[in-house]
Amino acid sequence: MRIILIAVFSSLLLTAFSNAQNSSVYSRYGIGDLEYGYSPKMMGIGDLGVTQLDPDHLVITNPASWFSLNQTRIEFSLGYKGINISDNNRGNFTSETEFKGLTFGFPVSRAYGVGVVAGLVPYTRISYQSKGSYVSPDEAVVPSYDVFYEGKGGISKLFLGSSVVLPFEIAAGATLDYYFGNQRYFSKIEFVDNSTNINTTYENNHRSTGFGTTLGLISPNLADKLNLHSFSDIRLGLSVNYISNLNSDTLLTSTSSVLIDTIAVSSAKLKIPLRINSGVSFVINDTYHLSVDYAYQPWSKFEFNGLKDNNLRDAQKISLAFEFTPRRTMGMKLIEQTVWRGGLSYEETQYKFYGKGINQFSVFGGLSFPIGTENTIDLGLQYAMRGSKENNLLKEDFIKLYLGISFGELWFLRSDK
Repeated sequence: MRIILIAVFSSLLLTAFSNAQNSSVYSRYGIGDLEYGYSPKMMGIGDLGVTQLDPDHLVITNPASWFSLNQTRIEFSLGYKGINISDNNRGNFTSETEFKGLTFGFPVSRAYGVGVVAGLVPYTRISYQSKGSYVSPDEAVVPSYDVFYEGKGGISKLFLGSSVVLPFEIAAGATLDYYFGNQRYFSKIEFVDNSTNINTTYENNHRSTGFGTTLGLISPNLADKLNLHSFSDIRLGLSVNYISNLNSDTLLTSTSSVLIDTIAVSSAKLKIPLRINSGVSFVINDTYHLSVDYAYQPWSKFEFNGLKDNNLRDAQKISLAFEFTPRRTMGMKLIEQTVWRGGLSYEETQYKFYGKGINQFSVFGGLSFPIGTENTIDLGLQYAMRGSKENNLLKEDFIKLYLGISFGELWFLRSDK
């Protein structure tokens, strides 16, 4: 019952924070900024965690990891992002707070590693505002005006998946994903002299829906197989995220003080490239966890209505993360049971302009503080630098702070008669 109440409360939060905006102009291209992770736990390990086996959290990059579930869990998180955007002349700071995601999972068979997880998480995020001005040399011919550009929305993923342990102790997992969302692009013309000219707003709205899947594998403990006694656990992992061509209904309208006009209505196909995630992890004394993860997605193959975007390139990300999980003993204080995380990542984003790629370097950290035997409050913090001021481009310095709660309960246990 407690988990059901939490789910209802989380849905209300999702509605309350769905319209936040942070003015990142790069998200105008393609389908917006990629969202690799949704929770403080995932942020603290670099947003990937392909080989993460954490029974106290739900990591969604690789569904094979759910074989480690030992109780019913529900997680949700909120995220704050503050970003300073600057060019060679000026800078501007904006911020937003929004609901990041909700996941729910439970074990079905511990003997066979069957775990079931469902959730609602973001896949991409569009959020920007910008302004341009035109000063006319001859007001009688073409009047001076300002142009405002705005974009918001993105694509979300609703998924249901499961895991199983195959022969030779190989863990496998798969999900059925449903993708949906609106990508809304606005451009508004405001004339300096609006006594004789009519200001007009144009809205291009794309509504995208479709299905996909995520498939994953995690190796058995290679430390045991290779007799490497210096390690408690060594694992390799791989996951593939495939999205079928999404159906995208488009609507172009213009709005002024005298008229609302539908300019065009059409349908198009949205082709999102395959994403491949891989990783390796090492555990020492069941306490120190080191992981290296890599993600690749060829956004040069992205297409909308059969057309490519010249401002997109292949994206790749590599992250190095460290996690300290203290062994629990009788009489430990709560602060002594805190799990600590940290690391760094380098990302070649999917954006490029004038032949120059937009790269990102991040430093991240986090912790999980116990609020009971199986429950935690999670914090994640990230500082990142993206882009450059060269060639009249934009440099972004941003900080992210995620707050989440992970609840665990024992369900579906047989009672002795």
